Amino acid sequence: MAHRKLAVDNLGGEHEQLAEQMQYVSTKSTEEVVAQVDQKAALVRAAITRGNSIEALERALTEPPYGRGMEAAQAANAQLVSEILMATRTQDIGNVVGSMSEDDRDTLLKYIYHGLARPAEFNCGVLLSWHERVIESGGLGSIVRVMSDRRTV
Repeated sequence: MAHRKLAVDNLGGEHEQLAEQMQYVSTKSTEEVVAQVDQKAALVRAAITRGNSIEALERALTEPPYGRGMEAAQAANAQLVSEILMATRTQDIGNVVGSMSEDDRDTLLKYIYHGLARPAEFNCGVLLSWHERVIESGGLGSIVRVMSDRRTV
């Protein structure tokens, strides 16, 4: 048992300690993160207006809000990503996904799963179209990386 750094057997039913140890901690306050997302939203909407989905998605996926207490910023950023996905024409999805880095594709996949978990708030048909293209481009490894990552959006 010397190979373990955390004695998971001692945790029992109380997994709070494990969750706190593994939780991503932001160095910024909630207000700072919300202001950053609002500032990012103005730039993203300008890029959408110009028809530049690649730039809009790159900006929206840069520094996504992670951590406890960031629910307002996370919801605002998820809505922003959703606006980009809905504004992109179906025939352009492949080009947009193909131009993204692996990390950006993984982050986008997190937002897709976030939206699919809330069908009343997001257009699942659009999300499934994007999911198909992300998996075509990134492979099944993208799904594994997203599902195993503790940081949620």
